Amino acid sequence: MSGRGRILYVSHDSASPSGGVRVLYAHVGHLTERGFAAFIVHSKSGYRPSWFDAGVPTMSFEGDLQLDPDDIVVLPEDHRVALEAFARVPVRKIVFCQNHYYVFSGLGEHRSWAELGIERALCCSTVIQGFLESVLGFPRVALVHNAIDLDRFRPRPKVFQIATMPRKAPFEASYVQGLFRSLYGDVPGWSWVVIDKVPEGRVAELMGASSVFLSLSRYEGFGLPPLEAMASGCVVTGFRGDGGREYASTENGFWCDEGDLVGCTQALKRAVDSVAAGGEPLEQMHRASSQTAATYTPQRQGDELEAFFNDLGAKRPLRGGK
Repeated sequence: MSGRGRILYVSHDSASPSGGVRVLYAHVGHLTERGFAAFIVHSKSGYRPSWFDAGVPTMSFEGDLQLDPDDIVVLPEDHRVALEAFARVPVRKIVFCQNHYYVFSGLGEHRSWAELGIERALCCSTVIQGFLESVLGFPRVALVHNAIDLDRFRPRPKVFQIATMPRKAPFEASYVQGLFRSLYGDVPGWSWVVIDKVPEGRVAELMGASSVFLSLSRYEGFGLPPLEAMASGCVVTGFRGDGGREYASTENGFWCDEGDLVGCTQALKRAVDSVAAGGEPLEQMHRASSQTAATYTPQRQGDELEAFFNDLGAKRPLRGGK
């Protein structure tokens, strides 16, 4: 399919599970459902992520991608090769920033997105939006909130289990686990489970069965796993990762200051004790967590995306144009 007003989301060909790639696919899924001609564009022909059910239209640069002036290209903030490659291409270009800590990985020697011909910026959290507008001074940053699959991430029969995702913070994970054992011993009946490099369905199963989720978020633009853990009925404790400031509160988790490993270990103990004690305080936290997670719906994500691309004047050829 040649041009005629497509929306092309350029994606990394990630070999491991990536929340950022998953969000790109979610965006394209919403847009195609609403009549836009939207596609994921990968580098290699035939690439498909194996860790979740993709099910959206894809293209590749290896497939002799032909661009049209009416196309809108959406570029990840950290994809330096793509940002530089499209700098002189005469199409409308949008940056989708999912993590403000990765902005300068994409900019390279350039000072701003404007130097790369970027027209607008899109982001997925109020924290990122505030940074881009207030610190970098980039005008008119649109916000499309992330979403959780509440049918998949839901409470299941619980066991006394602490789940964690240590990929971005292996030292912190090891330290907190070691300090917890040193201070409190092996709490009878409790075990740990590491969630890493498994398909999304398995992530949901492990979270749904766990009573506590230890958040090791670090330099995040948003941080989906703590919210998915809330939706799964976990008591969440640990770090907000900066981006988590959008949703973290004293009502929905035992949060601690970034880098405070002692405080994190102590907060983890309070979370474990709260589950063991049960009662109304635990139920209140579960209600607050569930209410927080329930605001991050696919419906809201799709509505915000549709409004953004309508504002850009994007065409909807799948519904006879607009």
